[in-house]
Amino acid sequence: MKIALAHEYFSARGGAEAVAHVFHEMWPDAPVYTFFHDRARYGPLDGWRIVTSSLQSFPIGGGRHRLLLPLYPSAARRLRVPDDVNVVLVSTSAFIKGLALGDDTAEVAYCHSPTRYLWDWSEEYLREEVPAVLHAPVRELLARLRETDLEMARRVDRWIANSSVVARRIREYYGRESEVVHPPVDVDAYDARADRGDHWLFIGRLSAYKRADLAVRAFARTGRRLIVVGEGRERESLEKDASQNVVFTGRVDERTKRELLATARGLVFPAEDDFGIVCVEALAAGAPVVALRAGGAPEIVRDGIDGVLFDAPDPALVEAAVQRAESTRWDPRALKQSARRFDLPRFQERIRELVNDAARVGRAIA
Repeated sequence: MKIALAHEYFSARGGAEAVAHVFHEMWPDAPVYTFFHDRARYGPLDGWRIVTSSLQSFPIGGGRHRLLLPLYPSAARRLRVPDDVNVVLVSTSAFIKGLALGDDTAEVAYCHSPTRYLWDWSEEYLREEVPAVLHAPVRELLARLRETDLEMARRVDRWIANSSVVARRIREYYGRESEVVHPPVDVDAYDARADRGDHWLFIGRLSAYKRADLAVRAFARTGRRLIVVGEGRERESLEKDASQNVVFTGRVDERTKRELLATARGLVFPAEDDFGIVCVEALAAGAPVVALRAGGAPEIVRDGIDGVLFDAPDPALVEAAVQRAESTRWDPRALKQSARRFDLPRFQERIRELVNDAARVGRAIA
């Protein structure tokens, strides 16, 4: 079987990129098709056979890749996979699923979410990314891109969703069924210590939808120590609003992140996210999770077992959830065992089964 891989782009490291790295570890000789690799911001991908699109030549640093939105569909169609490839496994949340394939190449799409700025997040996208004077023409552009997105989605032979929430979106927007295979975490790479430090953690991109502001405001009320790990456009305003008990580290390497999790009293996850790999990482490190009861987090965090869920994005509710977590006795070993529901070998086994089956069946979509 000859396989190729694809991922939207390599610009910033997050959960989707972690999945792409696992795919590459499973098939290290497979070429990886992508719109672009921002080497300066993302770092090198040594040993990878990266095939970039025409967008690689555009200025892509500092978040400017968002300005390329109208160009992604045509760039995908010009990014051609050789006809002798049996299966292309695509890590997608937008248009990379539309890359050009031979008539006999099956496409398996691991979906982090249907294209959010076209569907359930379009108004937020306009408000946060587009000047008000351009809202009307950009709305028209998004409407046209929705049709293109649907066309590309129809070409996918088999859908895999990263959570039940995403599976429902795939059904609603694309009219297709999918199997849920949660993203993986290498549980044994984390140390679940019995003795914990005095800090709580927020880990994530400092962008509006990650809602770090809720954590910062809640911890101003509790007075407990909060370490905010991550970088993004919201950092400056968050630091201005933060109290002295809140510390910002910027990006940290994996070793430092794991050490912070191993000694944390807990993780705060206030976003409505598609899944939330960092929640599993916290459990693997023996830290309970305080999370919004929305998105993919409730598939990871069972209230009172793995952490505490709160019902609305309100700093007072975050504060109360943290206080409840502080008054609960948590067993780090039990939390680590809970994380094994999402362990790496389980993920690899099921993905390999699905890819092998796609190769056996061949093209399912005419």
